[in-house]
Amino acid sequence: MLRIVPMFLAAALALGQAQTTRPIKWACIGNSITEGAGATVAYPIQLGNKLGPAFQVENDGVSGCTLLKKGDTPYWTKGKLANVFAFKPDIISIKLGTNDSKDYNWTHKADFAQDLQSLIDTLGRISPKPQIWLCLPAPAWANGFSISGTVIENEVIPLIKQVAQSNNLNIIDTHTPLLNKSALFSDGVHPNDEGADSIATAIFRAFKEKATRIACIGNSITDYAFPGSAADAVEADAYPIRLNMLLGRGYFVENDGVTGLYMQKDAQPASSYWGKLGRLPQVFALKPNIITVKLGTNDSRAADWNKARYVRDYRAMVDTLRGIPSHPVVWAVLPVPAWQVNGAWPYNGISNDIIKDSTIPAIRLVAADKGLPIIDPNTPFQNLKSLVPDGVHPNKAGQDSLAHIFYRALSAPPTRLAARRGMRAYPEATLRGDRLELAWPGRLPARWELISLAGKILRSGSIPGPQLQAIPVQGLPAGNYFLSVISPEGLAAKRFSH
Repeated sequence: MLRIVPMFLAAALALGQAQTTRPIKWACIGNSITEGAGATVAYPIQLGNKLGPAFQVENDGVSGCTLLKKGDTPYWTKGKLANVFAFKPDIISIKLGTNDSKDYNWTHKADFAQDLQSLIDTLGRISPKPQIWLCLPAPAWANGFSISGTVIENEVIPLIKQVAQSNNLNIIDTHTPLLNKSALFSDGVHPNDEGADSIATAIFRAFKEKATRIACIGNSITDYAFPGSAADAVEADAYPIRLNMLLGRGYFVENDGVTGLYMQKDAQPASSYWGKLGRLPQVFALKPNIITVKLGTNDSRAADWNKARYVRDYRAMVDTLRGIPSHPVVWAVLPVPAWQVNGAWPYNGISNDIIKDSTIPAIRLVAADKGLPIIDPNTPFQNLKSLVPDGVHPNKAGQDSLAHIFYRALSAPPTRLAARRGMRAYPEATLRGDRLELAWPGRLPARWELISLAGKILRSGSIPGPQLQAIPVQGLPAGNYFLSVISPEGLAAKRFSH
């Protein structure tokens, strides 16, 4: 039976996102809580730390500001709207309403919803149009600022929810998580560092829950190439970070690469991704929608390589990742080439001969067996030796190239194999004598590959479009094989005997 998998999550990856490698900009509009009163590190800074270097967070909080235009310190005239417009953010979070609860401001409560709508409309004129999140204000206790916790909870928050619903905007609840944490507000209003961290965590979790989450599993190439070495990439330049920038504001990409780790459990047990040094617990905690697996470079040492063991552990890895409750799509990633340095394979013998002749065929074998889509950085990097100065680790430009390769693969047009009249909704293959007849229902051209159980591509060819394709099998020894079909519409694999 042919197993069909979509090339990626059709509902998750949307076209039209940012295509330039720049940080995703986030503007935090607010009052003194946003500005940082009461804390040594304001929550927008802590939020930026949690989001990571793919994001650039700007603190646009101003002490005392109200949302109400008739308030004593309206954000409209005393705030940082000019800064926000100049920043051109991709995301804006609005955390106003605390100062509005003062009795002399709340006399204008009839204007609150209208003024919030006006602020949303005003910010919506920024080009390109930002994504807007509304924050529910943090609780307030007895204080000397005339701020009413009761008004915030019973009147301000319901109005914010009402406006959010009418505009189909996401809400971030920074109120409920802090209800029982008055000790974090020494003056009854302004959080200390721990309280600011709680606000940042609430915003981060809300964003991450709505975002398409991608986990990039890998080794030092994924982690980041050693700073200060011949490879000049640093953490902010690692391809998962650059990938997040390319995909844009609807995504959160987690770098789950760890330097020196193997796919194989037994080659170097202390350095296996399965062990304590790996990040499988973090990957599970992320609940990713997509996982890319880029392990095999360290395995490709003559002293450590065992193809059967590698295939076994790769299959187990796929099964393990597919057990995550978020049901992620798992992508297999081919290793980049390795080059000799001073006549020797670098880093204790990482061999491109093994990568080319054994590791990549093994990955293709698992991909065919498990129905995995493949990201291929190996082919384009054949002519990019200058971007890998130490023979293994891509430099800054090489990391950016990897990010673009991943981006093109993940952002291919979302389609599924479509049923056509008289055909199945998946490729139908029938062995007839010395040929394999393949009925391809896809609307777009495709490529077929005949693969041995050892992972070697024996024959390949193109399919112009929906038609009956005859694939010759004469001359092949009797045995089991995989037929793989790769198309922008999907990937299919079938195991058959000849």
